[in-house]
Amino acid sequence: MKPVYLTDKQDKAFAAHISDLFLSAQQNAMTRFSGFLDMHQLTLARQVAVSSGYSNYLFFSGYPEGERAMLGVFSFYGEQAPFPIIPITLRFRKEDPIGHRDILGAFLGLEIRREAVGDILVGEGAAVAFVTESVAPILLNELKKVGHCGVKVCQGMPETLPPLHNYLDIPATVSSLRLDCIVAAIAGISREKSSQTIGAQLVFVNGASQSEPSWNVAEGDVISIRGFGKFLFASVNKVTKKGRLQILCKKYV
Repeated sequence: MKPVYLTDKQDKAFAAHISDLFLSAQQNAMTRFSGFLDMHQLTLARQVAVSSGYSNYLFFSGYPEGERAMLGVFSFYGEQAPFPIIPITLRFRKEDPIGHRDILGAFLGLEIRREAVGDILVGEGAAVAFVTESVAPILLNELKKVGHCGVKVCQGMPETLPPLHNYLDIPATVSSLRLDCIVAAIAGISREKSSQTIGAQLVFVNGASQSEPSWNVAEGDVISIRGFGKFLFASVNKVTKKGRLQILCKKYV
C-alpha cells in the first residue's frame, strides 16, 4: 500500500485507521465498515482508498447523494454486504421549531457518538436521520423529546425525503477564483480583511482549514467562514468582457 503523506497528527491517525480497514479486509477476507465520515474525513479516506490499490470498497450515506457517508471495505472475493445503516423518522408538530442542531444535540444527549450519526434531514413536522444499526434501538426506545418538543420515533423513512440543506443564492463578480477573492465576495468584506481572515485560520474548505489566500476554489467546494456562515461554490456562470468572473454561491440557511 502506498503511503498517504500528511502533516497534521489527527489526520495521520485517521488515515492510519482507514488503512487498517483495508488491510484487515484483505488479510482476513472480511468486511469492515467505518463510522460516518464528515467532508474532510471523506477526502482523506478517498486518498487512502486510491493509494491502497484495492477496488472492492464503497462510500454510502444510506440514501443517494448524501453528505456524511460510511466507508465499506469488502472481502476481495465476497459480495458487498449491506451497510449497517438504519433510517429513523422523527415526527413532531409542524409548528415546533426543531432544527438539525436540536436533533443532533438530543442524540448526543443520549451518549451517542457523532460518528454513529449520518445526515439529518429536517422538514416540516418530520425529520429523517441515518444512524448506525447499533444505536438505532437507543433512539427508538429512549428518544421522546427534542428540546422541549415531544417527538414520535419510528424506523424507516418516507418515500420523499426532506432536503438535506436549504440555500440562499449569492451571485457575485470576482477577478479570479483565489480563495481571498471568493471569501471577500460572499462575506461582503474587503480583500484585505478576507486575507486576514484566511491567515487567522478562520476559513475552511471542504472541512479543512485553509490558510493560503491564493488557494484556487473549484466548483462544488464548501467554504465555511467563522462568523459569516457556510457557503457552496456552485458555479462560474460567465466571463465578462473585462475578464471578470460572474459566479454563483449558495449560503446554507
